[in-house]
Amino acid sequence: MIRTLFLSSAFGALALAVPALTSAYALQMQHDDMQHEDMKHQDMKHQDMDHGEHDHEAHDHKDHDMEADEAASGELVMLSRTAEIDAALAAGGEPAVAQVLGVVCDFCAKAMNKTFGKREEVAATYVDLDTKTLNLVFRPGQSLDDETIGELVKKAGYRIAAIHRGDALMVESAQGTGAE
Repeated sequence: MIRTLFLSSAFGALALAVPALTSAYALQMQHDDMQHEDMKHQDMKHQDMDHGEHDHEAHDHKDHDMEADEAASGELVMLSRTAEIDAALAAGGEPAVAQVLGVVCDFCAKAMNKTFGKREEVAATYVDLDTKTLNLVFRPGQSLDDETIGELVKKAGYRIAAIHRGDALMVESAQGTGAE
């Protein structure tokens, strides 16, 4: 919003300074002052985001550029490794990786981690924003079918391009990743 102040010609410089100050303030806006529908997610870079804390569940993500995130079918995908993922694998858990369309920010990741973290079948979950994947490790002897994973991802506001398990999923040993 640009505000101008017209007092007299003697204050002409002030009339020019107020819009500049207002614009400078706009550049320093806090995330809480922003409207999600005004965000252009396709132009965003994850590393540039600073979202603070807010409720992701209220967001509508159908405006994301899903086609830009399309993954090649038949592509070999690698499970992203974290300490939690490694511990679940060491306990005998079975991994699955879902390629997610439109996941761009920490809140996208938090929504899915929260949704899947509540499931008793899931021992570990991690959303990798760099690879746009949902990485899951199921408790030994348990699993979720592809349809259920797709429904849960949709509930969080996204779509699945593909789900990889078994031979279609590359799992390096913990030694190969530097994780111990």
